[in-house]
Amino acid sequence: MTDSNEVRQYLAEHPDFFVDYPELLEALHVPHASEGNTVSLVERQVKVLRERQAASRERLAELVRNARNNEQLAARIHKLTVRLLHARTTEEVRLQVANSMVEDFEIPLNVFLESSELFREWLSAGKPRCGHFSLSQRQSVFGEEIAERIGSMALIPIGPGADRAVLGLASAEAARFAPGISTDFLERIGELLSAALARTDTPTNGQSAVD
Repeated sequence: MTDSNEVRQYLAEHPDFFVDYPELLEALHVPHASEGNTVSLVERQVKVLRERQAASRERLAELVRNARNNEQLAARIHKLTVRLLHARTTEEVRLQVANSMVEDFEIPLNVFLESSELFREWLSAGKPRCGHFSLSQRQSVFGEEIAERIGSMALIPIGPGADRAVLGLASAEAARFAPGISTDFLERIGELLSAALARTDTPTNGQSAVD
């Protein structure tokens, strides 16, 4: 007598079996997971295909959303690049960065800071750092008044080891610069600013904030 494993193996080796015997499809029934009754194999297959189609549509929609977001980021970084190309002094670089963050990136809370041991310590990994930060850390970057309404913050090192400057970005939204988000575009911004400051050949000092 043929056991279930042999039947399964045979069907796996002959996937066109039901093409030759289509009448068997309507005769076969399988348990319905949610309703407790049985449905035909054809109905079950249709249900599975519909579920897969829905999952595929959602995946496609996610890919489209990501592509649009990446396209928007690329356009914004391009605008920043053009602005920096027109900057001839350190002060002009700082002004163009502040304007770009507000007008292109919609980040009104931004500050251009000179390098310090504290910031180099926070950015010891050499990459942008995003997170919610403590109140005292937010105050160190944006001051006491602004720090109270910051939900998340990003610090971008400019130059190796943040030796040239640091760009601080903040948002009232906790998710805007939440821990774990991709920092690729923030790294690109840091590289652009490092190159722009190297071209101006003057040291940064003081700070400039836009609120």
